[in-house]
Amino acid sequence: MPEIPGEDAQNWPQRGEGRVADRLSELRRRRFVGRQRELDQLERCTDADGPAVTFLHGIGGMGKSALLEVFQERLRARGLRSIYLDARNFEPTPRGFWQALGAKLGVADGHGDVMELQAAAALAGMLGVSVLVIDHVELARLLDEWWRSDFVLRLPGRVRLLLAGRHPPTAGWSQASTALVQSYSLNALDETDSRALLERRHAPPAVVPGILRFAQGHPLAMELALAAASGRPRFDFGVPDRSRVIARLARLFLQDLAEPSVRAALEAACVVRHASRSFLASQLGPEAATQAIDRLAELGFIEPTAEGLSVHSSVRQALEGELRASDPVRHRELRRAAWQHLRRTLPSVGRAHLWQHAADALFLLEQDLIREAFFPSARDPFVVERARDQDWPEIASISGAYDSPEGVAVIGAFFRHARHAVRVARSEHGEVLAFYVLTRSDQVPEPVLACDRLLACCLEHHPPAEAPALLLRRLLAGPTRVTHAEAYAACVLDLKRSYVEHPQTTRLYAATSDISDHPEWGPLGFRELPRLSVPGLALGAGAHSTFCLDFGPGGIFGWISRLVDAQYESPELLEASSMKPRNAGRGRGLHLDEDLCRLAVDGAEVPLTPLQFNLLRHLASHSARVVDRDELVQAVWKRAFVGSNVVDAAVRSLRKKLGAHAGAIETVKGFGYRFHATYEPP
Repeated sequence: MPEIPGEDAQNWPQRGEGRVADRLSELRRRRFVGRQRELDQLERCTDADGPAVTFLHGIGGMGKSALLEVFQERLRARGLRSIYLDARNFEPTPRGFWQALGAKLGVADGHGDVMELQAAAALAGMLGVSVLVIDHVELARLLDEWWRSDFVLRLPGRVRLLLAGRHPPTAGWSQASTALVQSYSLNALDETDSRALLERRHAPPAVVPGILRFAQGHPLAMELALAAASGRPRFDFGVPDRSRVIARLARLFLQDLAEPSVRAALEAACVVRHASRSFLASQLGPEAATQAIDRLAELGFIEPTAEGLSVHSSVRQALEGELRASDPVRHRELRRAAWQHLRRTLPSVGRAHLWQHAADALFLLEQDLIREAFFPSARDPFVVERARDQDWPEIASISGAYDSPEGVAVIGAFFRHARHAVRVARSEHGEVLAFYVLTRSDQVPEPVLACDRLLACCLEHHPPAEAPALLLRRLLAGPTRVTHAEAYAACVLDLKRSYVEHPQTTRLYAATSDISDHPEWGPLGFRELPRLSVPGLALGAGAHSTFCLDFGPGGIFGWISRLVDAQYESPELLEASSMKPRNAGRGRGLHLDEDLCRLAVDGAEVPLTPLQFNLLRHLASHSARVVDRDELVQAVWKRAFVGSNVVDAAVRSLRKKLGAHAGAIETVKGFGYRFHATYEPP
């Protein structure tokens, strides 16, 4: 393995002295350079007339966490208190947030409302100005609306909220007073600060010009470039495409890892959400794992933790994508081993750590429709929140475009008697673009039940003695809006929040008048209930169906575990190149007839546009490898450039045509797409 540039071992605290967190904090402080203007901006929140809420946002690897570390140290030097929470470490629900905050405030162990009351009281009882810092908030987007409409309104006047993440604040925050909410973007370092950072990292002078030219002020890119340049006295990677800096550097660094145990540890750490010592030991052996962790912990993009290693998300994504593309068999073996290790720990997982277990399992789940719902990778341009009094005309208009008068009356009954069950997707201008109605089986008001025959039948199907079921009564987006699909997707994402908030729920009922609008339901495990799908219970003039998703006795977390279990039950036949499925004799699966230019899905012909047909044909004919976007543009669009969003939109439309088999097209983040010829829906 090439020598890793950086602090000498003697600069670290002696073994056994202090905590890992203390060592990490000290390391961050020594590496930190510049950012004086940004620190001054953040400190404005402590002024008497400063903003109540401050957003700090920037792309991955820009140094947000290091900036927060130094900012909190400056607060302590002024005698002010800060409370730091990492959104990676708590369940993205109000309950999970209060539990994490209460633990930080020294509140005695409690549950539910008791913990909330105790934590809120402790927060209100703090003297002087205090700053509550929440890092990696993009991973807690399910809490965004609650923070905005509930938590912030209850904050004591002396407490400021600082939210740090990759994305700017959602549209809902922009409707607040600019005097109360401020947003700052963390940008690249200038050349002076970039040179100072490299000097602190003891970069050889010969490689500094190449690193500066390549990294363009991106701190994480400089750390990676410094590691990749070790042993390359004439380092010069040219001027890169900014969107591929991390992927290219990570690939070069991985190629240079000559020490087998260290390379194996890094590969294993990149296929999981958290690389625990016990998992790495299961792959390498205890002694080799310890040595590899110590070597990797010296890198600027890998954090040592009490449990093992945490690879920076941008680097982890790039390294995993490289491993998946270059050695898919090794990649799958590692993920299978990670799940087996995680599965063995399941019996000992307590309620407080159940969400962490579920999040780790979701990370291993190779179904974008499910994983993206809980951990969205892109910023959502819509606000999803409880319906307001003035929203009824727009809700009624959307419902009326699909439903009979009886159906609109049912939605009106929910609006009047169970407003908490009605949530809307709102544009940045305040316009309602979509809505959904979700309630629990034990919380349906009598006036609603009296006018809703479908809901009454669902309750008969699910006896009250059983654990409460979730009832998705309606999910609709305006029929004429260009943002129809995006607003609908925002509601689906918000719907997952209810799954997490009700972990003991064993069943979800969902009513729809057009199943073709819900291609994601098949992969999720929904099944149709014919006895609840009769014309007399129709919502509108078209066909009506009621579907049920059984989470099972383990609730939402047990359901996730079963999905991952099924995924790794048997090895994938990676060498397959034909689209004809193993059970094609029964008419199931996908079959592309290139002579007739048509697609059959589970025996039924599905029309494709010429673009969709050519896209599917190219992916299917190269199913043994990852196909990048540039190749697709050349092969399908016959152009040099069309924009990655155009390619992504075409893939989304094709997945919709594949229905329950949408998961056959896998997104390999940072690289492109892979077609799984033998994919079978769960």
